[in-house]
Amino acid sequence: MASSSGPSLNEKLQCSICLKVFTDPVTTPCGHNFCRTCLMKCWPNSPICFCPLCKEKFSRRPDLKINTTLGKLVQHFKKLNQESEVFCDFCDGRKQKAVKTCLTCPSSYCETHLEPHHRVPRLKKHTLINPVENLEDYICQKHERPLELFCRDDQMCVCLSCTEGEHRTHNTVPIEEESREKKMIQDRMKKIQEIKHSVKQRKTLASNDCFLTSSRTVHISNWMIIGLGVLLVAALIYTSVSECEKH
Repeated sequence: MASSSGPSLNEKLQCSICLKVFTDPVTTPCGHNFCRTCLMKCWPNSPICFCPLCKEKFSRRPDLKINTTLGKLVQHFKKLNQESEVFCDFCDGRKQKAVKTCLTCPSSYCETHLEPHHRVPRLKKHTLINPVENLEDYICQKHERPLELFCRDDQMCVCLSCTEGEHRTHNTVPIEEESREKKMIQDRMKKIQEIKHSVKQRKTLASNDCFLTSSRTVHISNWMIIGLGVLLVAALIYTSVSECEKH
């Protein structure tokens, strides 16, 4: 859970309606996630609802429930990226504002004192996050190690030592991977819906083309009949005039 992953993960955890990090995220039957409030505002008092992202229609209003897994991830990363007045733990005299907090050390650093973490190979492996005051929220209270893994069985953030103990047989993955897989699933569902929508549009266009072709054929046939009628009347008039001239 390196610091460089923070902003990108925040973008992936954004609601596509309000473009902010999810609040009470719910999942539609088509697999897309939205803030509960945002989604309810998109649905008027009508029995037919649709997904704001892929436009799939639902014959009845879905029974929406909070996506607890996504909700916990959002809560964790909101804490990781919160802004606060955190100062460097190593400045002498007037302390400078911290730019990063190291969960491995654990300490907060200003730009100057953070420099070794960018240069020393051992320190480059440490977990850096945006400055935080309450380090205990990001450190496993049992093992005093960074919470950088997600246990899918218990739906909670754990540290590496946890996976060697009570979570040893559980399905645990890096927090970034959990978030990335959810994003991939959403992207796949979106692509499938786009393909379905495209096929439906093609069928509609094909049906309209057949109708227009049929209409044009009838229209041309009518004009041909009218044209033949005009020629026939002209011929009769010409014949009548010719007969009169003979007499």
